[in-house]
Amino acid sequence: MRETLSRKLCSLITNGTYKPGDRLTERELSERLKASRPSIRETLRQLEAEGLLDLHPNRGAVVRMLSVPAVLELWEVRLALETLIAERFARHGTAAQIERFERAIESMDASLRSKERTRIRMAKSAMFEAFASGANNGMLAAYFQQLNVRLSFLWSSSLMIPGRPAESIGELRALSTAIRNRNPEAARAGVILYNEHSKAMAMYALRAFIDSREKADGGRNRR
Repeated sequence: MRETLSRKLCSLITNGTYKPGDRLTERELSERLKASRPSIRETLRQLEAEGLLDLHPNRGAVVRMLSVPAVLELWEVRLALETLIAERFARHGTAAQIERFERAIESMDASLRSKERTRIRMAKSAMFEAFASGANNGMLAAYFQQLNVRLSFLWSSSLMIPGRPAESIGELRALSTAIRNRNPEAARAGVILYNEHSKAMAMYALRAFIDSREKADGGRNRR
């Protein structure tokens, strides 16, 4: 039950239903997730430990805000994980895993063309899952997935920036080619290029999000 609730609430955060800075109440979550308040309380503590929420006395749970420095720190760790995954994928990935990754890239391309944010999030999540599985290291994949959950609210917004969707698909196809050719060095270089461009777009989206939050808060304060 706890794992099921955790996955459901995590999904509500990653799909944008609850955004950074939003307050969560036990009563609302209990009604939405059809669970008891003690179970909700335990789930909130679990997600706090995973870095998705902040729990405040007399205020409840708040989806954790990500500052620019915090995102840069997370992205540094993400780059280290992704380069290791790429190198291991090129060395140890099976033909079936490579094909799955290539299909996921094409699915992501289609989702980007649709410009549907929910579809983009789902396709990108599937693409990252296919990528991580190719490393054949469960612990590495788990850390990578947990990190991506904390950054996922930036995914669709950064990829909607004009020119980035086509560029990102081209970079991912180059990465998959390096993996298929069993070239760890080229795979490493490919993932670094993709990661650096993605970081630049994500920082742009994050600053826009922070500005919109500050304007909204200022409007409430003036009222």
